[in-house]
Amino acid sequence: MGQVLIEGIENAGPQVRGAMLTIGNFDGVHLGHQLILRTARELADRGGLKVVAMTFQPPPDLVLRPQDPPQRISPLDVRCSLLGRAGADAVIVARSTAELLSLEAEEFIDQVIGPLAPRAMVEGHDFCFGRARRGTLETLQSAGKSRDFTVHVVEPVEIDLPSGRHRVSSTLVRGLVISGLVDQAGRCLGRPFALYGRVIPGAGQGKFIEFPTANIDPGEQVCPADGVYAGWAELGRNRFPAAISVGHKPTLGPSKDKCVEAFLLGASGDYYAKPMTLAFLQMLRSQQRFDDLDTLRVQIKTDVEAVRRIVGGALGGGVERNS
Repeated sequence: MGQVLIEGIENAGPQVRGAMLTIGNFDGVHLGHQLILRTARELADRGGLKVVAMTFQPPPDLVLRPQDPPQRISPLDVRCSLLGRAGADAVIVARSTAELLSLEAEEFIDQVIGPLAPRAMVEGHDFCFGRARRGTLETLQSAGKSRDFTVHVVEPVEIDLPSGRHRVSSTLVRGLVISGLVDQAGRCLGRPFALYGRVIPGAGQGKFIEFPTANIDPGEQVCPADGVYAGWAELGRNRFPAAISVGHKPTLGPSKDKCVEAFLLGASGDYYAKPMTLAFLQMLRSQQRFDDLDTLRVQIKTDVEAVRRIVGGALGGGVERNS
């Protein structure tokens, strides 16, 4: 069975009732989320059940704190695809309305979980729900006793990074990306960190220095620190090693807004308006201003050679396609 995508709780029909259910934001679908889905999959297979994952759009914190809009690790379509790859047979996208987010924990159980009649639920150790996150695992387990479902708790995933041992979380991944530590963020995700978007018009300056670039608008996705990165670009079914620049073009600009542009090694043609994925493997250097274009060209050639060395055999797979 292919993955089923259901937009809106009210559209969740019989095909997702009586399943193994897990609920969460699942931003980035990192290693901790993957363990939850893998556990749900294993338990479901023992009982001949389907796995249903419920996520939320827009992000609840955008509704609760509109003055502080969040940055996402991955857009909704990619998040749903990743949940499917991690083990979900169906994904319910709940609309984050003020009414939904104001439900008390008991009301959330009655109005959201109850109609789905799950046979069991799988959640992380810090799962909270309902108004002001007052619903806890204990609340859920108590409800399960009266509604005939069990609750399985998954312990957090920990990972050793240069700064020490950390619990993998979406907050950790965002912090690493913002700091330019994309290689460490990729370890937490179990795949390279990537930006997804369509190719947009740039200033056209790259072709004058012999390195034409493809630009994307990351939208609400969290953006790496200003710098030059080794990675790859995916366009349709093609992948190309890429030297990716993030920043304000200190030599050719400066530009007011942060730009994300990539020089694709071995690519040719016009990719305007086509969907593109940019996967980040490693920061090469910080952004810097050069005195003249010739010096900039020399540095870019050095960057490109570094990309060839680093990307090498890394083009076999790893990121989710954005269609």
